[in-house]
Amino acid sequence: MDKVKATWKIHEKLWFFALLIFSGGFYGGYTYSLRGQVFANAQTANLVIMMLSLGKGKWGRALYSLAPFTAYMVGVILSEYIGQNHKNLKKRDFEEKILLFESLVCFLVGLMPASWPDQLCQLSLSFICAMQFNIFRKAEGIPMATTFCTNHIRQMGSHLTQALFFKNEESARLAKRHGTMILAFASGVLSAVLLSKVFGLYCIFGMTILHLFLWAKLHLDNKSYEERAKKLKEEGESGSQ
Repeated sequence: MDKVKATWKIHEKLWFFALLIFSGGFYGGYTYSLRGQVFANAQTANLVIMMLSLGKGKWGRALYSLAPFTAYMVGVILSEYIGQNHKNLKKRDFEEKILLFESLVCFLVGLMPASWPDQLCQLSLSFICAMQFNIFRKAEGIPMATTFCTNHIRQMGSHLTQALFFKNEESARLAKRHGTMILAFASGVLSAVLLSKVFGLYCIFGMTILHLFLWAKLHLDNKSYEERAKKLKEEGESGSQ
């Protein structure tokens, strides 16, 4: 197992994904607590709120909930389009750019005064949540969502069943990983609520720092990977002469 772990690139490791889903939870806590009581990270809840509003005849509230839902969809479509139609753009370079873009958006959101419409913040964060969710998909070979935890709860329950009642060691390992993601997500939500009491709207700057850290780690890892690949290529060419 240790040999397998050593093969994962840094952006595929569990701790990297745990920090990503921490930010996903933070976005949801931030927009719900401070920016209009919608969820930037999880659109199921926004869809429920929208349908409830329609049923009660609250058309304005329904449209209000539609905004982040639409931004999320656009984020998925755009990230998918770029990934499919720019073959010269390496996947690892695209991932770096996404992290830098997220840090920039969070910084700009933090500069938005309270007097500005909440929808600007909601749309911005929903958009980057969608891109993050669509680009970072697997941690150590396991499909992992990085902006919500519904599937992690299902997977944890399923693997716990296998581990507790059928003594499946692999399921026990997977249950721990999904549990880690759930805990990271919950910590992100709680951090947003607590930090908002101290720093107000500016607490989102913490996500700028977090994504810059992730970008730096990924950039250094990619640079090291390219140097190793170049060295191996040169050694291969010299050996064939």
